[in-house]
Amino acid sequence: MKRAGLFVVGTDTDVGKTHVATAIVRSLAVTGRRVGVYKPVASGCATADDTAGDAWLLWDAAGKPLAPGDVCPQVFATPIAPHRSARHAGSHVDERLLRTGLDAWLSAADVVVVEGAGGLFSPVGDATLVADLARDFCMPLVIVDAARLGAVGRSLAMCRAARAEGLEVAAVVLSHTTPATGAAHDPASDVAIARDSAADIALRLPTIPVVILEHGATHMPPGVDWAALAGC
Repeated sequence: MKRAGLFVVGTDTDVGKTHVATAIVRSLAVTGRRVGVYKPVASGCATADDTAGDAWLLWDAAGKPLAPGDVCPQVFATPIAPHRSARHAGSHVDERLLRTGLDAWLSAADVVVVEGAGGLFSPVGDATLVADLARDFCMPLVIVDAARLGAVGRSLAMCRAARAEGLEVAAVVLSHTTPATGAAHDPASDVAIARDSAADIALRLPTIPVVILEHGATHMPPGVDWAALAGC
């Protein structure tokens, strides 16, 4: 059954997923909806209460509903793939909890934004890929890539791979992970590369919104109905 939500996934690690996810959360929250936030597993932080960690940032953006531990019930310290980080800690990723951890939010929120770990085919457990969770959660994807050279190829490849897996793509977001430099009239500038990449992606995906998120932006730019994309 399709749920009211969006599953944010990157083309790779460090492409701006959390920045995009928190901006979507805030843009949904200003419509008056109760927004839930869920990250099935995280590595590279000690606890979900770590104020620099993805879980806390998502929780803060949503207005601090429930608790950080509900946002991310499985956290492992070593900054490597979650299942290997868990193994390094002498533990394991609970594959069932990856899925059931969402349940608390389904009753507490009108719409849920889920942030994956790594790319669509990154392992989050010994037997589970991010794509498996996206399929199980029945939520459309928001594909995130860094707003830099190569974004067209990476984003289109991810969209085609997602569709091959039977997953719906709701939007593509190019995120400036660092402040953009250069003038718009310089075709090699950060600004022009992002603008032209978004145009090339939109040309090939005419039914999908393609958005550029500026570095440091707290909300998504106007023009896209994120609630409608989430199925609200």
